[in-house]
Amino acid sequence: MRSTTADQCISNTGNSRQRGFSLIEVLVAVLIVGVGILGVAGLQVVSLQQNRSALLRAEALQIGNDILDRMRANPLTDYAPVDLDDAPPEATNCVTDSCDRSEMAEYDIAQWKCSVNSSDDSDVPYDICVSFGIAGSLPDGAASISKSNGVHEVTVEWAGDRAGNKSSITLRTRTDDG
Repeated sequence: MRSTTADQCISNTGNSRQRGFSLIEVLVAVLIVGVGILGVAGLQVVSLQQNRSALLRAEALQIGNDILDRMRANPLTDYAPVDLDDAPPEATNCVTDSCDRSEMAEYDIAQWKCSVNSSDDSDVPYDICVSFGIAGSLPDGAASISKSNGVHEVTVEWAGDRAGNKSSITLRTRTDDG
């Protein structure tokens, strides 16, 4: 039979060296976990900003390619010039009414400008955009078309961040003029 005094001495000696975590160890562990969580949250914010930027750039490319496709479909009509600050032109709705080539170009430009930005500087929607049922998809969007030596240049710009810094894309295509 074992002596209870000897067992108590052995167990008391083993437990007296470590009785749990100290308060400093717990605080250091909480600090490390907190820094890690802040790092992950920061990465999440940057990821969301980059995703928004990519979404707006993809939308601008789609809008730019849309007008280039419309110009290719109506090659005998000149779509240029259209300035960045131009409002969508009043146009005949070529879906419901019959249009000639120049009316179709005006209709294409009106739809295109509405898809970029459907309201003026004071956020009042343009009447033509309301009648077409088109809402602009780029924040502070603007678009232009220019032509030089048979090459059409389409520029689409938008507010790329909350500070209002502008981002833009430029697309070019050679068109057949007849």
